[in-house]
Amino acid sequence: MSQLKPNKGANRARKRVGRGTGSGLGKTSGRGGKGQTARNGGNIPARFEGGQQPLYRRIPKRGFTNIFKEEWLVINVGEVVQALESGKLSALAINKEELQKAGVLRSRPLPVKLLGHISEKAKKSLGQLSGKTLEVDAASGSAVKAVEAAGGKVVLKTLETAKGA
Repeated sequence: MSQLKPNKGANRARKRVGRGTGSGLGKTSGRGGKGQTARNGGNIPARFEGGQQPLYRRIPKRGFTNIFKEEWLVINVGEVVQALESGKLSALAINKEELQKAGVLRSRPLPVKLLGHISEKAKKSLGQLSGKTLEVDAASGSAVKAVEAAGGKVVLKTLETAKGA
């Protein structure tokens, strides 16, 4: 126990300022010449430009943030068809939870909207939707037409329950 000591470089001597010119930190104590920064409490913010109109006030403001913006988890009919084709989805009633388990949707507390985009590859497999019920919060007209043309059904949930989920 008597031979224990800290690792090399673990302890450093504190900076002793104002102890004569020979110490290396005498006279101005490492603060340079005169002025605001040499004084106690003389810390000026990085954005300060010496009284000149600062950059952040010279540049005009642009755009705005819409506080009423509604976010959705968007999924295309083609993505559902591909998930059915690959075997990730197999249930007759396809809802948000099923889509998240299959890895088609990210797990976020947002309402789900079905859109009608279908890739050429997925168009050949649209028959996978026959007999299936897609339960979503909203759907575009083209998505509903595509699913119904394939023999499936789209059920819209009310948004009040969707946003609370």
